[in-house]
Amino acid sequence: MDMKPFLLLALAGAAGMARAQDAHLSQFDQAPVLLNPALTGMFERSDFRISTNVRSQWSRLSSNFLTTAFSYDLALQERYGAGVYLSNYDMAGMLNTFEVGAAGAYNVSGKEAHHTLSVGLRAGIIYKKVNDADLLYDAQYSDGYFDPDLPTGELVQRKARLLPELALGMAYRSVDINKRFNPFVNMAVFHVTTPDESIWRSTRSDLPMRWSFMGGVQAEVNDGLLLSPTALVMFQGKDREINAGILGECAVGNSAYSVLFGGSYRIGDAAIAQAGLKHKSNLFRVSYDMSTSALRTYNGRMGAFEFSFTYCGTHSGRDRRSPRTRSFAM
Repeated sequence: MDMKPFLLLALAGAAGMARAQDAHLSQFDQAPVLLNPALTGMFERSDFRISTNVRSQWSRLSSNFLTTAFSYDLALQERYGAGVYLSNYDMAGMLNTFEVGAAGAYNVSGKEAHHTLSVGLRAGIIYKKVNDADLLYDAQYSDGYFDPDLPTGELVQRKARLLPELALGMAYRSVDINKRFNPFVNMAVFHVTTPDESIWRSTRSDLPMRWSFMGGVQAEVNDGLLLSPTALVMFQGKDREINAGILGECAVGNSAYSVLFGGSYRIGDAAIAQAGLKHKSNLFRVSYDMSTSALRTYNGRMGAFEFSFTYCGTHSGRDRRSPRTRSFAM
């Protein structure tokens, strides 16, 4: 069954009212600056961190949705963090959301503490744009079929909108290498100013605030195995997302390499399998979402492929990290 007409109609509505959810990532922990501004620069054994994410979903529905994200952040004097980020959410080439900005964080804990308790702020701009060339409207629906040659009855004068973005967050992490269990928890709120995001300006549509709550624990099973059960809960308007799962890290002999594996479940949406390779604090992960929602009827259960890469380094070129780190944290 060709889902493109229905996809086009849905995007037309989203463009006019703009009440869709923000883009999401299955590997949300691999985009820390985007996940929570309080995580900016909150890492050890490195001076800077580069994170990239690419997600392609619903390719079976004629046109796929592509999400890309990038961030660069610095750890400064063990108390401060600063970074920049950008993300792009391309919805089948017809509706696009681009975001860019800067983030900063401050660790209120002392330098000798075995934890970080940080607060953070993120400020930037969001640019939303619609390509109406391929959109279909109800006026083009005749005798049970869509006829793109029929007049749309719409006069679109504006096709883009620029919005301010402001986000706040706080985060706690235990980083005591002498303990086998180190918990972490953080919360953030995005779109604090709830700007009007209606592209066509026909009806005001405030962008709802998105609340994010994440928590878990890093458990050292033995010298070569780490397990980290994690849960993420997000609310935006009337929408809710819950993602819970576990990630494991298994050492490869006495080398600086580890194998990553795990899985999670996004309730009512998808089952997710993950795998990857880690070298010291640098890692690559790949994940696959298998649809469990009603959408599986149309996409053959094929949901999304997602890739992430994180590189950590020092400005001097010296590697200050130990060959084996007992932490998923960068």
